[in-house]
Amino acid sequence: MLNRVSGIDACGGCGRRVLDPDTGVIYAKSSRGYVVTIGLVRCGRIWFCPECSSAIRRGRTEEIKTGALRHLAAGGTLAVVVLTARHNQTTDLDSLVAALWGGPLLDDKGAPVLDRSGKPRRAPGAYQRMLTAPAFYGRPEARRTRKDGTQYVRPAEDGIRHRIGYIGMVRAAEVTRSKKNGYHPHLNLLVFLGGELSGTPAKGDVVGHFEPSETDLGDWEDWLREMWAGALKRADPKFEPSTDCDTPGCKCKGKGHGVMVSIVRSADDVALIEYLTKNQDGKRERPDSVDQDLEAAGAAAMETARLDSKTGRGRKSMTPFQILYRLWDIEVAGLDPDMAEGYGTPKQLRAWWAQYEEALAGRRAIEWTRGLRRHVDLDGDDDEETDLQYVYEPEAAPLDGGVVLTSDAMRLVVGADAELDLDDVVRAEAYYSAVDVVTGLGGRADHVRVATAEELAEVQEVLFARTQERAEESRRQRRIAEHEAEQAAAHRKRQELARCLGLLVRQRGGTQDDSAADNFVAHIHANR
Repeated sequence: MLNRVSGIDACGGCGRRVLDPDTGVIYAKSSRGYVVTIGLVRCGRIWFCPECSSAIRRGRTEEIKTGALRHLAAGGTLAVVVLTARHNQTTDLDSLVAALWGGPLLDDKGAPVLDRSGKPRRAPGAYQRMLTAPAFYGRPEARRTRKDGTQYVRPAEDGIRHRIGYIGMVRAAEVTRSKKNGYHPHLNLLVFLGGELSGTPAKGDVVGHFEPSETDLGDWEDWLREMWAGALKRADPKFEPSTDCDTPGCKCKGKGHGVMVSIVRSADDVALIEYLTKNQDGKRERPDSVDQDLEAAGAAAMETARLDSKTGRGRKSMTPFQILYRLWDIEVAGLDPDMAEGYGTPKQLRAWWAQYEEALAGRRAIEWTRGLRRHVDLDGDDDEETDLQYVYEPEAAPLDGGVVLTSDAMRLVVGADAELDLDDVVRAEAYYSAVDVVTGLGGRADHVRVATAEELAEVQEVLFARTQERAEESRRQRRIAEHEAEQAAAHRKRQELARCLGLLVRQRGGTQDDSAADNFVAHIHANR
């Protein structure tokens, strides 16, 4: 359904455009029993594509889980934090998202403001203000010279992060939509605490671990609650969340609905370290405390990253992907709207999806703070190229059998929305029935070839090479864009220098030397 409603070109072609027309497309059953389609272009858009999002979030969850387990094993503490804002049916999603975790800085005409390197500047949201607030981050020593020549020294001040051992966090944003209050964006944070740092979280090293006291954790939560509400109020008073609640039995425990904090501790660090470092014989026996650690870390990672596995609440709430599913049920499957999951007419659903795309396009869904991966000895990054690696990863799985379709045959299948028919055929290992699917759509029988595992492996290799070529071309284009941006920034600096020097020449020489100043500026430009 995404292909029918998305205004993003990459999403419109995801899973429909053939990667290499000369090689074709594989429909096959993997050695693990699931059906894979290999040879189609994927968009890799975590916010918008259900299939790509599932693969990306699955991979990112494993990263987060690994980092969380290593931190717990070393003696650290985790905090699961949920941050949200007040909103209703009339709230503009784009404005609310910008208030939560920032957005592009715009001038009076609505155009992006660029920095010296030519890249768009970003206006901080409440999340960025939380990370940089002096009360949390602390202040370095500052030296100033007064007008009378005396020196003033402001001593360094520790922030709350020093007391709770903050070394970094993973931020995962997600959005749902309720019938009562409209879009509901919120942030899931997995905060790594209990680390002793030499230096800053971004550039320093973890030299030990400790258990933060309940008092310090409570002070941090109290500060976070007040800071979060205040930052959103400054962005727009309508976004300010509550900081107290008198509803009996409410899960906020009377603390309001803008901030929720849960602490995850290791039940038995020694047992967990033994399990992680010595359990190489394949045996799954482990202490109950280790099960608790694994469950806690896994649950924290899942809660942080796996929006794709969550569903709305019947007819009262939907995830964005459920908007697509309801549209499919009504418009393609012909299901009665009263029987389809979710709520809204097709016209409303399309409008809600367009609003969602406009607000979330270009934003990162999952992000690690600088230095945190290094602190938990984890390679990788948050780049879109890594996201695409997770998307294409299942296509490298060993295959037991399947079919190879030509690009013409695949276009027929896509045009008739018959992909699920092919899935069913391959899942049942009735590979020759794939010919019937294609010929039934008006295609040619010789455009479908049943292939052995060995033959499929050869085609896989060709398609993998093609995928690598596309990835390398994407990296090359990014390097070119970065180089051009640097060159443009350097050119602007030279222009500004020439202007300043020209003014200086005029000031020193008087108006009679204007021609000399102009010649000087022209010389600067000619030799840039």
